[in-house]
Amino acid sequence: MVGRRSGASNMRAKVLAALLLTAYCAVGLVQENGPEDGGLIDPRGTWSCVLYGNPALGDERVLLNFAPDQSTLMAKRSEDAARPWFPLSRWQVESDLLSFTDSRSGREYQASLRRSTLGGEWRTLNLLGGWWCTEAREEVDLGIYVEAREQPRSMLIPLVIAVMATPAYPRQAIRDAIEGRVVLCFEVDSKGEIRNPEFLELSDEIFRATSLDALMSSRYQPWLERGDEILRPVCRSFVYRLDYAF
Repeated sequence: MVGRRSGASNMRAKVLAALLLTAYCAVGLVQENGPEDGGLIDPRGTWSCVLYGNPALGDERVLLNFAPDQSTLMAKRSEDAARPWFPLSRWQVESDLLSFTDSRSGREYQASLRRSTLGGEWRTLNLLGGWWCTEAREEVDLGIYVEAREQPRSMLIPLVIAVMATPAYPRQAIRDAIEGRVVLCFEVDSKGEIRNPEFLELSDEIFRATSLDALMSSRYQPWLERGDEILRPVCRSFVYRLDYAF
């Protein structure tokens, strides 16, 4: 009788061990495979980006190019027209993290390639900000020296807000004395319509709906006369602060 119980106990232990081993292997496979979409963003190519987080400069709109030889170029709208592109450090990828440096501004850029679109954070000795990009759906001249007329037209025309809606402070947040910050990045088409909003910062879920409502109620002035469908990246931040009466 004791032998049977001992045998049954051994059998149950073996089954339990097999189940644990199967579960461990399954978890390992999920970790190795990464996100359900099964891949990383390929950074190679030209991207239309917005850099945010510098209180002195506000949002900066740039083009970034990551070449197959790991060289990196940036073009700014404010650059001298005779030299719109300038080199950054060589880009590199470790695991799923893209990194490169701009020695002129002292910014160190990083981005996780497991996100739905290219973007991440930048750092200097005393500042922290972010960057967010979409693929540049237009031809760009990567020559270091080009004439002003050869610059992409989308880089020359500023985005002007036609309607800017302000979010309402959620009543529940007022009652609970909740403050916070939201950063939304999105694309603007040539008609000035807002598309594909994405939350990059959301301090509390209570601010999600009101921030998104305000964003989608806003619009920009059309910035391209011809009918080409070109999307440009933009970011907006909303800061929720309570006024205390003493």
